[in-house]
Amino acid sequence: MSKFDKLQRGIKRLIEIDSDIGKVTRDVKAPGERPGQQPVPTGDKTTHEIICRVTYQSASIWPGRLWEGGLTVDTSPYVLAFVDDDLEQGDILEWRDKRYLVGVVTRPDGTCTQAPLTEVK
Repeated sequence: MSKFDKLQRGIKRLIEIDSDIGKVTRDVKAPGERPGQQPVPTGDKTTHEIICRVTYQSASIWPGRLWEGGLTVDTSPYVLAFVDDDLEQGDILEWRDKRYLVGVVTRPDGTCTQAPLTEVK
């Protein structure tokens, strides 16, 4: 088993330790009117579910004070999910009766999906 396979296996176990089903809500966007223009929200929303873990630590293999957009991994809620899960910055994640705004989504070394969260009411 390669180091990469061991890393993915370890992260999968870490996610499963305290995982639950999260509901992801996303604004539906239409393409801009002109080429190169940003997509425009249509007002509609789409939802799907992912298995994830919300924690105050990243996968424990990256620096504990990783800075992403003003949030640090050890002081802000963080979502940890499987690498192929559909999660984007700006999504709303509902997990265990709390709602979070998803920050910058990263997939370090192709091992997992992670992002800082900001709780919303």
